[in-house]
Amino acid sequence: MARVLARNASLGIDSSAGACVALSSRANTVSLSWTAEAPETTSFGEISRSRLQDGLQDYELTADLFFDAAAANVDVTLAAILGASTRFIFGPAGSSSGCNMYTGCVILTNYSINFGVADAATVSLTLTPRSGSLTRGVFG
Repeated sequence: MARVLARNASLGIDSSAGACVALSSRANTVSLSWTAEAPETTSFGEISRSRLQDGLQDYELTADLFFDAAAANVDVTLAAILGASTRFIFGPAGSSSGCNMYTGCVILTNYSINFGVADAATVSLTLTPRSGSLTRGVFG
């Protein structure tokens, strides 16, 4: 199995104009959490549970980026889509042909800017599903 270096990861988010903005060069961390519930069924008088398959799936993408207020970059892009529907593309091993990618239609539900006296200015974001499911594919 090939090892993946985090520095090769790619992250793109559609701007309010619909253009995909590459945020990889400003990313410090990206985390994609994908969960599925295990629904259960019990009948009256039963003391044990039966688990059903194919529960509802959910996901969340969080990222910490370095703050950048330049045009078509972090702050301008994220401030314009807060609370709006957008799309993301995440490539854990990069965006070269053949690399795995994850995409989804999401809403930017959290955008916070963090300034510390002795630290680099950063932003944190949370993307939650709007419609559809998380799609896993390959860059072409």
